[in-house]
Amino acid sequence: MTQLTPDLTSNLTPDLTGDLQAPRISEIVLRSSNYDAMKLWYQAVLGVQPFYEYVPVDWAERAKQPQGRFDTDIRLCFMRVHNQFPYSQVIALFDVPGLQPEQKASGLHHMQLRHDSFATLMQRYGRLRDAGVAPYKSFNHGPATAFYYEDPDGNLVELSAANFETEAAFLGFFQTPAFKKNPAGIPIDGDDFRRRFQAGENLSDITRIPD
Repeated sequence: MTQLTPDLTSNLTPDLTGDLQAPRISEIVLRSSNYDAMKLWYQAVLGVQPFYEYVPVDWAERAKQPQGRFDTDIRLCFMRVHNQFPYSQVIALFDVPGLQPEQKASGLHHMQLRHDSFATLMQRYGRLRDAGVAPYKSFNHGPATAFYYEDPDGNLVELSAANFETEAAFLGFFQTPAFKKNPAGIPIDGDDFRRRFQAGENLSDITRIPD
């Protein structure tokens, strides 16, 4: 007998929790069989150290066995990229031995990590480039500039910064003909962007999307 998948949306409405304060994204948890390389990559790319790390005393032996989806007594670490209690933003790594990369599967597309300024993004881009870490793709989306990197497991990590100094200008761009015509933006040369910014060129000129 074929077992039918239940309709998990049959009792949902768009305003079901609309009267509640919306939560903020707090954690992105990645499971990996490449734990040490992943940990080093995120420490170097984000410039943060784990604020909590746990290694079971018998992990060297137990790591040889398959782990279940909700097993919690595993090697793990949490790296906090922002904290404003009661909210925080955390990248977490769970060590799950024996995983194999999957293709054409539903799941994470990419994660975006926004910088406090365009200047900080350019500094991070330059340091990573000099260390041999280059973006997979680089885009001027219009409202923001973004560099897309692949971590050691192949997850897509977007490092971005707003192209405007005020929220009003940032939001205003979404109403412009340029954005409505081309919401994806255009590919860019990150080195050229960085060179022009360091030379003192106006940010609005560097990031202008051609009409």
